[in-house]
Amino acid sequence: MRLKRILQLLITAFLGQGLTVLMQLLVPPFFLKFYGQGVEVYGEWIALSASVNYLGTLNYGVQTYANNQMTILFTRGDIPGAKAIQASAFRLLLLVLAVFLIGGLAVFLLPIASMLRLRHVAPLASQITLYLLILQIGVNMFFSLLTNSYMAVGRLHRGNYISSAQRFVWIISMAIAVAMRSSFPTLAAIQLISLLLFTAYALIDLRHTERVLVPSLRDGSWAEVGRMLKPSGHFGLIALAGFLTWQGPVIVIQRVLGPAMVTLFSLVRVVFQMSRQILSMASNVIAQDITMLVGKADWNELRRLYDLSERVVLFLIPVVSIGSLLMCPLLLRLWLHNRIAYYPSLCIEMAVVSAILGLKEHKTQFQSSSNAHEKLSTRIFIGYAVMLTISVYTMRAWGVAGFIITWLVWELLQTAYVVYLNHKLFPDDAQIDNSLLRRFLIFITIAFALTSYPAIAAAHWPLAISTGVALACILVLAVAAYATFRIDEIRTLLMQRVSRNRPTETA
Repeated sequence: MRLKRILQLLITAFLGQGLTVLMQLLVPPFFLKFYGQGVEVYGEWIALSASVNYLGTLNYGVQTYANNQMTILFTRGDIPGAKAIQASAFRLLLLVLAVFLIGGLAVFLLPIASMLRLRHVAPLASQITLYLLILQIGVNMFFSLLTNSYMAVGRLHRGNYISSAQRFVWIISMAIAVAMRSSFPTLAAIQLISLLLFTAYALIDLRHTERVLVPSLRDGSWAEVGRMLKPSGHFGLIALAGFLTWQGPVIVIQRVLGPAMVTLFSLVRVVFQMSRQILSMASNVIAQDITMLVGKADWNELRRLYDLSERVVLFLIPVVSIGSLLMCPLLLRLWLHNRIAYYPSLCIEMAVVSAILGLKEHKTQFQSSSNAHEKLSTRIFIGYAVMLTISVYTMRAWGVAGFIITWLVWELLQTAYVVYLNHKLFPDDAQIDNSLLRRFLIFITIAFALTSYPAIAAAHWPLAISTGVALACILVLAVAAYATFRIDEIRTLLMQRVSRNRPTETA
């Protein structure tokens, strides 16, 4: 576990979070401002995007397994084996892209506009948009595999910088196009072009900085492709489960409740997605080190990484999730200029889900980064499918809140199972401790109970009062969580590392 490497990834994570905030500050409000009936137009754009986003599960499956396995083999000194994995992954992705190019033409035979009940986009325009989005997903597979290849040599931060540059260009281009009231096909074409340009740049950068990572199809084999299918498929199931959770509800809500409710659900969810990204940073920045430590079979150091990262995540969850809840009136006012009202009950439910997701994603990181994900993938995919089916009925009974409650129940069950799998990952002489996790469950329950009143009352308070109360509550939560989860020990450790490294840096 190297502090410098983790800090480098933390910087790129903050950059990525900043770009996410920039996107949400520009793209959704621009849709609402510049298009006539902007709420419904934005809802239809989301519905169109969601209808093909499940194809991205193939990308997650192949590139996650391939990059993890490359890193493990590089760490063990098996360079030819790592190159074979990378080249075979590219062979597989070329096959997938060919299927997308040809098979995607089927969208021109489908009544997309009537299937999704689109009223603000013409049938042909919806078909062209969908086809361009499919091609974008195919190109993104190559781009992701290239930028994540840097992980094999411990330089994932460089690949993240390239990904962030691509996202920045995409966000600015999209914002300009939306402000010009461009057609949906134009918006989809912008995404595709930016990916093509930066895929070419990533290849050039690899050739100049890490030549050993430049892919060559000759190093792979179709036999290796066959061996990759099962573990990659299990990663694909995890990503497909994510589609059922994040994109599936959008499609169902569009069908059952209409585009206006799609926009309400999506915008409220975005507030907590932004906060959840902060929680994800504490988990994502350690992914590279998890993979390397598994490659070295250094279980004691991995357990130490688990303990330290858990404390950081448990400290952040109440501060970020409840903080976002209490700041919702201000965020919605500044972001959407009162175009969407503040619904306290909906926001409270999303805040609870966000807290549980932050906990689960930290635990899941140890399964996915070690390629020990097969048991997890099957169960969560089936579980999310069942959850989404049940939510169809709960949404008809209680609206959007019905889905969120169903979602919360499943996330609680899934988190408990992931904790069990974490115990199975570590050998008996390096087992993890759950005492802090039990302390967290008590802490977060009390925290939500105490902050529910100001969250509800904020709907009637003046904005200045609700914001002041929110800031005071966030400060109290931060102080209490700092002491509860022993963050001072981490601060001491960091200071020791900095003082120990200072002479070396000076020399």
